[in-house]
Formats: sequence, structure tokens, C-alpha cells
Amino acid sequence: MTDTNQPRLPGVERFIGRMRELCATELDEQVRWSAAADALKALLADPDLHQHAQSWPISPAKLGLEGKHANLLFYEDPDYGFVINGLIKRPEAKTTVHDHGKSWTLYGVVDGAETVVRFERTEAATPGDLPKSAPVEQTERGEVTSGHVDCIAPWEIHAEYNGPGRTVAVIVRSQKSGTFVQNIFHDMGNSVEQYDGPEQIPYHLG
Repeated sequence: MTDTNQPRLPGVERFIGRMRELCATELDEQVRWSAAADALKALLADPDLHQHAQSWPISPAKLGLEGKHANLLFYEDPDYGFVINGLIKRPEAKTTVHDHGKSWTLYGVVDGAETVVRFERTEAATPGDLPKSAPVEQTERGEVTSGHVDCIAPWEIHAEYNGPGRTVAVIVRSQKSGTFVQNIFHDMGNSVEQYDGPEQIPYHLG
């Protein structure tokens, strides 16, 4: 757990309160995370968050590079386990084609613009499997800017490609990376690699 007793930005505290309300209520997961996406959109409009984000580091070097990113870890809920992360990507950076394993994920753009791409496996697959190889094909592609929230269900395959400027994002996950396995889909030979997700670097959001 991180940072549970130190004061945070008021907008972040409101968002955490809303997330805890949603987690405490018996809801279908899609309904819960759709409502959480609305709450994140409200946070992304907060000028205090935008100002604070200007100081988020793009170092150490593992932040903002292609491949296996590290995330800033702003908050881990002591009761429900959801986390709030930050991600800073350099100009022209590209993520791998990947899923987020069994985690629900909200990806909210604070500053910048990028291309979000969705993929699907072209062969029969069981959600949650960990293949050694699997061909995928692009199904959707769209440009997103500040204020956009992408709701990513478990095992959905996607990637983000930066344009000429850096992109800053807030990510909300149903559980912390490192507590589940996710897939990376490579072009070469349709190979698939499993890993534990981005390294978590504690950072105070206040």
C-alpha cells in the first residue's frame, strides 16, 4: 500500500472516495468500471491535477520508453486493492501490443495526444490463457487527446502510439501490476511473452 495517510490533491481524494463507493456496492463489473470511467473523466478535468502532472518525472529511464514501462504508483487501496498509476511516454514512444491480464483498467489522458489501437486474436482462444504464440489483427484505431478515458476489460489486446509530443496519463487498475500475469504479443513469429506488468515506482500525488 502507498501513501494512505498523507494529504493528496482534493480532486484525487474525491476520486478515491467514489472508487471506494463503487467497490463497496454489488455491481456488474462492466457497470462498475463504466461508472469509474465517468469519475476519472471528472478528475482529468481538474486544473490542480494538470498542474501537478507537469512535475511528474520521465526519469528513471524506464519511464517513457518503448517496451516494458514502469508506472508511477500514486495510491493502492487498503481494502479493495485498486491502484492509481501515472505513465509518462516520450514523443514517438510506442507500447507493445499487450493485454492487462485479469485486471480491469482505466487509461485517462491528462496531457498530450496518441493513437489507441485495439487487436483481436485470429485463432480460437480461451480468455485468460497464456499462449506461447498467437496471431493478432488490428480491429480499431483512433486518435485520443486530453480528457479521454479508455476502459479496458480483462484480456483485451491493445497498444498506444505517441505522436510528436509527450503523453501523460492516469491509469486506474483493479489490482496492482505484479499481482497478475499479462501477455505481450510480438510480430516476429506471432510469439507471445508473459510478464508481471510494469514496475511500480511510489510517487506522492499531493
